[in-house]
Amino acid sequence: MKNFLVYTLLFLNLVAIAALGISIISVYLSPEIIWAAALFGMAYPYLLVVNLIFIVFWVFIKPWFTLFSLVTILAGYQHLGNYLQLTGKTTTEKGVRITSYNVRYFMGATEFPNKENADHILNFLRQDNADIICLQEVRLNKRQIFDISNPKLPQISHMQLAHSSNAGGQLTMTRFPILNMGEIRFKNSGNMIIYTDILMNSDTVRVYNCHLQSYQLRPREINTIDSMDFENQEKSKEKWLELSLKFRKALIKRAEQAATLREHLNQCPYPVIVCGDFNDTPVSFTYRTVRGELEDSFTKSGKGTANTYNGKLPSFRIDYILYSAKFTSYNFEVSSLNHSDHYPISCDLFPAEKKE
Repeated sequence: MKNFLVYTLLFLNLVAIAALGISIISVYLSPEIIWAAALFGMAYPYLLVVNLIFIVFWVFIKPWFTLFSLVTILAGYQHLGNYLQLTGKTTTEKGVRITSYNVRYFMGATEFPNKENADHILNFLRQDNADIICLQEVRLNKRQIFDISNPKLPQISHMQLAHSSNAGGQLTMTRFPILNMGEIRFKNSGNMIIYTDILMNSDTVRVYNCHLQSYQLRPREINTIDSMDFENQEKSKEKWLELSLKFRKALIKRAEQAATLREHLNQCPYPVIVCGDFNDTPVSFTYRTVRGELEDSFTKSGKGTANTYNGKLPSFRIDYILYSAKFTSYNFEVSSLNHSDHYPISCDLFPAEKKE
């Protein structure tokens, strides 16, 4: 009986190891080819915890069995820092402060844009006093909600905005002079990227403000995940099929958009700052493709887990500030502003040669 229990647990451990292994290599597998592998990447933190539990268990039962999970975890060690940082890096010196925030059309927890909610966000931006602000899902055509002609941010002198849909789009605001502006639009998608060439302390720097493909799940569909009725197998099967098709479509579109952005970055003649809502976790094809050789402000100067999604579904860190090696970051933080389904993120950038 004891042997049966041990080998049953070993089998379950091997399943967990296989799942973790798929999640680790999913960053190299385009969803256009194997879209389901991306789901394992999204589950990486959970799969990691399950394997750690097995390691603790085997230490007391069969110590050498710990090697199975341990080797797999070490094989994907590079992902650990993308999820967890223990120390952080701070300074009181003044750098170039960057803030990125998906404001969800200023709706907060309501179904319609809310001026009170927009005012809370505006007050945060005023106090944050960032030099470059990248907002996604901004309600641009409702001045009574958020008047971009007079945002009352004293440090802001220049801005670029673009509609990605009838509802709104992206807005980049900065105290630095704007030299050039452009857009990257995607076919059959309400998501887009805008880029702004700014004159930052005598250097030209390109700022990308990104909103990559979302899953476009309606509240009813999110509630479906929470309250799936497994007793009615036929109905549950239909719901899962509908959701899986949405996930597949979004994952494939996002992979295409990430590749387009990476190509644009490769052709950029200037140092870059890439901000925005990627709608994907650090263990994903999207993140790996976009990041490339860029630095991640969280891994360089953050602390903790830096969860940026404020919705019902656990998505961990899906908002990013990436940058060229010309810079280094300090003071990365996720603000606990509860006025969107995302949290704002910020960091301070310095010339790499002056701070390292």
